[in-house]
Amino acid sequence: MESWYGRVLAMVIGVLLLAGPEGLVPLAPTRATAQDGASARGGDERSASAESAGDANAPKVDARESFFRWMVRASGPIGVLIAAMSFYLIALVVWMALRYRTSAALPRRLVREVQELLDQKRYSDAYSRAAADPSLFGRVLSAGVRKLSSGVAQAQRSMEMANEDATMEMEHRTTYLATVGTLGPMIGLVGTVYGMIMAFRVIATEGSSPQASQLAAGISTALFATLEGIAISIPAIYFYSFFRNRIARLSLEVAMAAEPLLEQFAPGVKPQEPAAPSTATPMPMPGTGSHPHPFALNAALAASAGAAPRSALPPAHSE
Repeated sequence: MESWYGRVLAMVIGVLLLAGPEGLVPLAPTRATAQDGASARGGDERSASAESAGDANAPKVDARESFFRWMVRASGPIGVLIAAMSFYLIALVVWMALRYRTSAALPRRLVREVQELLDQKRYSDAYSRAAADPSLFGRVLSAGVRKLSSGVAQAQRSMEMANEDATMEMEHRTTYLATVGTLGPMIGLVGTVYGMIMAFRVIATEGSSPQASQLAAGISTALFATLEGIAISIPAIYFYSFFRNRIARLSLEVAMAAEPLLEQFAPGVKPQEPAAPSTATPMPMPGTGSHPHPFALNAALAASAGAAPRSALPPAHSE
């Protein structure tokens, strides 16, 4: 038994001695591989923590953020100013679209009612109806009828002046559209410069390795400001030209509609009687020809109304 046990023990020890170096060799690399994996995982964790620490200073951008919210956030104060100008532009365009149209400047109902009153020889009622209407046609026609006692030519001239005055008033309001169209790109350019200053400030403070997200914030501000300035300028310039052409067409249509009605008012308006010639006719000034001075005409009208003319000679003394 002892010899058999001794032989078995000697055999096991020999096998262990023979297999030991071959078995221990793969064990050492296994331990090294585990250590290397642990060190690699530690390095990855340190690099991930470094990257997360570096990204902590960068602005957080949500990938699910919509384009419109990104534009609002990146535009900054320049975007608020352009948004206020856009609301003003929309309100101005809607107001002009309601006021500067044919049905508002030349109401067909007003023309029809004035024509019916003239057909009935009710000249006073026709004038009152035209003068009470605030439309462009009512203003122009009533201005011509008021001067009809001085003659048809004078009435037409008064009607043209009233039309030009109302047209100029409407055209002055369209200059607000031109102002918005001019200021839009200028404000956008200010936003562009502001965004580029923000981008270069990041480069100046971060050194040679600035964060790309911080640079993108300034560049996006510059580009969005430029986009918004151009976007508000294009419709403003378009509507400025559109309403200028519409005002010119409305002015022509009103003049063409008011002129025949003015001629129908002539039989119902008593023409102004010419002034009676005075006995002492003043000598015309040299170079003036046969046309009297306006002041002399006014003096003649006052004399015909009963005012005593003033003589340049001293009063005669009774003896």
